[in-house]
Amino acid sequence: MQLREILGPENIIVPLEAASLHEAIIALIQRLAQQGLVRTPLDIERLVATAGGRDLVTIGDQIVLPHQRTDAVDRLVVALGIAPEPLAAPEAGDRVRPRIVFLILGPREGASSYLQTLAAIGRLLRDERVLDRLLAARSVEDVLAIRDLGDLRIEPQLAVRDVMAYDVPVVAPDAPVREALETMIRERVNAVVVTGDKREVLGIVSEVDLMRAILPQVPPAGDREAGPGLGALKVRDVMTRSVLCISPEVGLDEAASTMINKNVEQLPVVSEGRLTGILTRAQIIRKLFAR
Repeated sequence: MQLREILGPENIIVPLEAASLHEAIIALIQRLAQQGLVRTPLDIERLVATAGGRDLVTIGDQIVLPHQRTDAVDRLVVALGIAPEPLAAPEAGDRVRPRIVFLILGPREGASSYLQTLAAIGRLLRDERVLDRLLAARSVEDVLAIRDLGDLRIEPQLAVRDVMAYDVPVVAPDAPVREALETMIRERVNAVVVTGDKREVLGIVSEVDLMRAILPQVPPAGDREAGPGLGALKVRDVMTRSVLCISPEVGLDEAASTMINKNVEQLPVVSEGRLTGILTRAQIIRKLFAR
């Protein structure tokens, strides 16, 4: 399937007259409702607007992809809006002031095509050439003239790249262990990848690795003398060096089987020797089965 099959001119608003992301989403939902593609537009508006960022993909500071699986649509629907001025978007974070809003709605059943579409559009919008042409568009015709957009293929099978997280918390091998601990707490993850100067994977620090490092520093009951403390330890002293990595092109079913058989919680995703993302069990479960 190509994107033009689900993104026709009637689903594109240029210019998108809105002051905020919330208003932009309402406008896109109303456009879909006018075509009979959405049964209960107010329910979807509430779902998307209150997602709190969980169902809102951001790419750079100018693109957002709000997305939902809902009973209000019978099939996958997509709408695109390009605002003439940056939108206020507190739900996307302080640094994000988007102009491009890609709304993706899918039925509760059929997670595969929904995720494939979300991932394919996300990858395309990371292409600066496509981004520049979208930002320069002043009409629906300008958007339709972007051949890469209409020709975008949505693959029939899910791959690792369709589900993985692109923003990966990393730490350097010479960083203090405390930095790895603080990164895990701040990012709410249970492991951080250790990378070198060229973003090559050198190891991984998990909660288990930190526990092994921390426990010897805990003094026995009644002993007020603490150990040397985490400050003396470097990440390279506690990290797991043997790390199973995976390619973004591997099928998701194969990746899931590997995680089960090897009993690993996460797989760093590597392309051409560089870290490009991370795949976790939680991502697979939430994205495939969450309603």
